[in-house]
Amino acid sequence: MNKMYALVWNQALACWNVAHEGARRRRKSGARKGMVVAAVSLLGVGAMSSAFALPTGNTHVSGEANILTFNDGKEMSINQKSDKLITNWNDFSVAKGEKVSFHQPTKSSVALNRVVGTNASNIQGRIDANGQVFLVNPNGVVFGQGAQVNVGGLVASTRDIANKDFEAGKYNFSGSSPAEIINSGSIIADQGGNVALLGTSVRNDGVIQAQMGRVALGAGDKFTLNFDGNNLLNLQVEGAAVDALVKNGGLLKADGGQVLMTAKSAGAMLQTVVNNQGTIEANTLRGTAGKITLDGGDMGKVLVGGAMTASAIGTVGNGGAIETKGANTEVQLATRVNTQASNGQTGSWKITSSEVKVNPTAASGSDTAYADTLSNNLATTNIELASSVGDVAVGGPVTWNSGNQLKLSSKGDIKVDGGLASSGIKARVEMNAEKAIQLNGNLTLSGANASLGMNHGSGYALGQNAKVTLSGTGASFDSNGALYNVIQNTAQLQAVSNNLNGLHVLGTDIKGYGNFKSIGGNGAFAGVFDGLGNTISGFTVTNTGPMVGLFAGNSGSISNLKLANMTVSGSTSGTGFSYIGGLVGRNTGTLTNVSATGLRVNTNASNTNVVGGLVGFNAGGAIDRVSVGGNSSVSGNGYSTSVGGLVGENVSGVSGFASITNSLANVAIGGYLARTFGGGAGGLVGTNKGGYIADSSSSGSVGGNSCVYVGTNMGGLIGYNQAGTVERSSSSAAVRGNGASNIGGLIGFNANSTVKDSSFSGTVKGFGSASAGGLIGYNQSSTLKEVNTSGTVYDGSGTHVGGLVGQNFYGTMDTAEVQANVTAGANSNTGGLIGSNYGGYVSHAVARGKVVAGNNSHVGGLVGYNDGDLKSVEASGDVRGGTNSFVGGLVGTNGRNLVSVIETATAKGAVYGDQRSVIGGLIGQNYGKVSNALSLGALSGSYYYTKLGGLVGLNMGQVDQSRASGKINFSNNGLQTYGGLVGVNYGTMDNNAVLGQAAQVPLAGLNYGSITNTHR
Repeated sequence: MNKMYALVWNQALACWNVAHEGARRRRKSGARKGMVVAAVSLLGVGAMSSAFALPTGNTHVSGEANILTFNDGKEMSINQKSDKLITNWNDFSVAKGEKVSFHQPTKSSVALNRVVGTNASNIQGRIDANGQVFLVNPNGVVFGQGAQVNVGGLVASTRDIANKDFEAGKYNFSGSSPAEIINSGSIIADQGGNVALLGTSVRNDGVIQAQMGRVALGAGDKFTLNFDGNNLLNLQVEGAAVDALVKNGGLLKADGGQVLMTAKSAGAMLQTVVNNQGTIEANTLRGTAGKITLDGGDMGKVLVGGAMTASAIGTVGNGGAIETKGANTEVQLATRVNTQASNGQTGSWKITSSEVKVNPTAASGSDTAYADTLSNNLATTNIELASSVGDVAVGGPVTWNSGNQLKLSSKGDIKVDGGLASSGIKARVEMNAEKAIQLNGNLTLSGANASLGMNHGSGYALGQNAKVTLSGTGASFDSNGALYNVIQNTAQLQAVSNNLNGLHVLGTDIKGYGNFKSIGGNGAFAGVFDGLGNTISGFTVTNTGPMVGLFAGNSGSISNLKLANMTVSGSTSGTGFSYIGGLVGRNTGTLTNVSATGLRVNTNASNTNVVGGLVGFNAGGAIDRVSVGGNSSVSGNGYSTSVGGLVGENVSGVSGFASITNSLANVAIGGYLARTFGGGAGGLVGTNKGGYIADSSSSGSVGGNSCVYVGTNMGGLIGYNQAGTVERSSSSAAVRGNGASNIGGLIGFNANSTVKDSSFSGTVKGFGSASAGGLIGYNQSSTLKEVNTSGTVYDGSGTHVGGLVGQNFYGTMDTAEVQANVTAGANSNTGGLIGSNYGGYVSHAVARGKVVAGNNSHVGGLVGYNDGDLKSVEASGDVRGGTNSFVGGLVGTNGRNLVSVIETATAKGAVYGDQRSVIGGLIGQNYGKVSNALSLGALSGSYYYTKLGGLVGLNMGQVDQSRASGKINFSNNGLQTYGGLVGVNYGTMDNNAVLGQAAQVPLAGLNYGSITNTHR
């Protein structure tokens, strides 16, 4: 039988001694003689014997209890009489084979045990308690591998708590001890109880269990514990600690309750503060779901490994919630999470980091999670990836077969590059971005009743090759709180006509056949149609109304759609206009991220019409990131006023400001075109009136052998541009024009418009055109800035032919470069930059291509016929003119009556003129003013009746401060007239110079004017 002991006061020794429980417990003194002093008061300061390593050196602080030892001193019983008890101990350890038992009034009673000595608490034996035990030791606490702790609740901390706070129920702990708390044993709390280990460094390698209660491991300098009405613990880390760390390599278990690992670090940013490599369980119990939280605070790094379970398998109820969060959260590859429920809903796992990165397994370990880890765990839990500051980026493919949900939540943008796919029934992907969503990878939900949600603050964009598939029965889509109609077949697509104001998405590719009536009939679609990157193909689209296209008209939004291998045939008749386009006949809404391949758009209309590869008539609509290509063709007829590879006619007006941005067309433009001044055919747009076109391009062809476009405007990008703006756009189309047309590599006829930072690199070929230019055929009262061309320009019978502009009428050009070769026939004005410049102003321009023209022409390396101003210009290509022509290295003929001005100009190319031609190293024939000019190229001409001048062949104007140094290849047959400065002079020439080989001949062949201050 165990012996029971009590503490009694030894008057002689002035200390407490162990005695049989029946001994009298009286202390006699002169002051309070006869006073009964209970052992529970623990007023003495002497220490108990520590022979058996039980707690020793106790000092009573407050509360009531008695302490008994028995079983030969291997067991201690602390019998607590008050609800709260505070005891200071010199040492509180329990050796292997020893036991300390707390007998407390209720399970909510608390005994605070504070160690004031210098030793850590080494618990190798057993501690039992029916209530709560607090063990505070700044030297550290160790629960050994064989330790057994069975309590109503336990708090072990290296942080102290003030007596008055404890007594008032304010459980505030603080301190800065670096000592550790380590559990390698077994700590079990009664049902509904709590276990909390608090310090700088807390590690569990054993078992901690609190069924229906809470387990908390906390690292920091200050903590606050609160207990709710059920005495369940809530832990807050209020102060950060240097090198704070909580780590679990064992088992933390709180079924029906909560497990918390949390830390705040005052050390280096993003140091590891929470690390789970063991097992954590908080399964559903008695219908109550569990919760697991790993919290690294605003600065700490959280390493997530091992296994975490908050399931409801084999019971009734829902799965629980798991949250892992920190400034930097890293989920290791083999991490396993399970929140499944047998008779309820699966729970969730939320992964929060400042910014979230997901990549394939081969990615660096600094990523938030691996794609494979997410794929595996989506079989057993719903997952949310959330950023607390930055973006969420998913770079690796995530696939799963269950009906669980993947949620992406971002304080910034969401970017999905690697693709997401689920075949599970009721699977869901949800994206919540405070800014934008960018989908660059495929997203596929093929299970029945699967759903996709996309909520964003500033829009979402689908990448060019991205695609969203919602192919399962009962699929749904929602965005920013609105539910969309999911279209999965032809009948549902045609039925959009019954809900033109609705919200629609295309859930899968639709491969159609036969006739399809334009959606909307005679009306316009006014809702939202998002193709989600899917393709509609195979249909032959017709309509009896004035608008023909897959959509007759659009005043709403159409986006993220692909068209392929379709025929659109406009067969309307009668008075008025017809608008025919591959996608939309008439557009006043928005078109975004739409592409088409293999389209054949034709018009059979017997009334005036406009036709475009994608849009017939864009009346104030906005078109962005749209393209037509892949063997597509657009053909007009004799009633067509505008034909465009992308848009027939783009017009700003009462319907709004028309814009086309970031778009392209690679289309064959053919058929017929009505002969009209205000229309045209263009690789991108037939006619642009007041519209804005930017960052767009065209290729393919405009006109051809089977094309009859006579007396019209044809451009590689735009046929006719009136009061429009074109920026950062280009064309590489092959442009072919017939008689009396204005044809240009970029624009046919450019009137009252602005073209900036744009270029052409294809071929322009005319047959008797009015104006043919590498960039613009006819430029009227318009501004060109930072433009360039390359390739070839040819018209064997054209009138005005130029490497950049055929004819410039009061237009302004600044910063232009041409590397195109220009070839024209007889009776032409031909220039490397401009064929004819009437009243225009050109500055900072360079022409580097070869220029050739036929008989009776004005031909120059820069300008054929100039009646404007040229400043800071240069021509370096060879120039050749036919019989009876005016040929110049820079200008063929310059102005009249001293009106035209050429300043700071250079000609470097070799110049040749056939018989009866006037040839100048700089200017063939000059009537204007020239100053600060330089001619470097060699001159030569036919032996018969040619006039050659180092600077000017025939000068009727004024030339000052210029010089010539090119070689003059003359003949002494008496039929040539030549001079190092001028062939024939009727004007004035002052302060000029003749240098090099040009100085080997007379200054002038014939001089009827004034030549002064000439230097050799």
